[in-house]
Amino acid sequence: MNGPVCRFEMSETALVFEEGKSILLCKARGEGEKKIWAKKIPEGHVITAVLEDPLRYYVACDYSARDGIFLALGKESGSTEWYIPGRSLLHVLFKGQLFLVFVDGEGVYFLIKVDPQDGSKSWHRTVEEDLQEYSFFRDRITLKYRSGRREAISVADGGLL
Repeated sequence: MNGPVCRFEMSETALVFEEGKSILLCKARGEGEKKIWAKKIPEGHVITAVLEDPLRYYVACDYSARDGIFLALGKESGSTEWYIPGRSLLHVLFKGQLFLVFVDGEGVYFLIKVDPQDGSKSWHRTVEEDLQEYSFFRDRITLKYRSGRREAISVADGGLL
C-alpha cells in the first residue's frame, strides 16, 4: 500500500480508493471481493463521497479547498459518463435528480440541479458561503445558513418561494 485507503460500501459492491496510486477499484462485496473494474483518478485528488443509483456511481473528488471534479461512472465498467469540474461540498439524489453544492475556483458557491443521465444543469443558484445544510420536502428545498438565515427555493426551477 502506498497511501491512505478509502472504502465506500455500496449496495452490492465496495469502492476502494488508494490515494498513493490514484486508483479506484470496484469490488464485489462478500468473500473474496472479486475485482469488477479499476479506474485511474486524476493524481492528487482524494475521494470524499460516493453516491449511487441503479446505473451510476457519483464520485466527489477534491484537489484543494476550491478545486475538484464530480464524476458519473457507469456501474458496469467504471467508464466516465460525464463530469463537472469544481469541488462538490454537498450532494444528494432526490426524486431522480442530483443536487450539488459546488465552489468554483473564484470561491463562489452554487446549488445546482443536475440531470443524472447526461450531467446537464437544469438550473443553478448562487448560495452564501456559510450554507451548512439543505433539506428537501415535497417541492421545496430549505437552505440553512450558519448565520441563522433560511431560504426556501423551488425544486423545479430554483426560484425563491
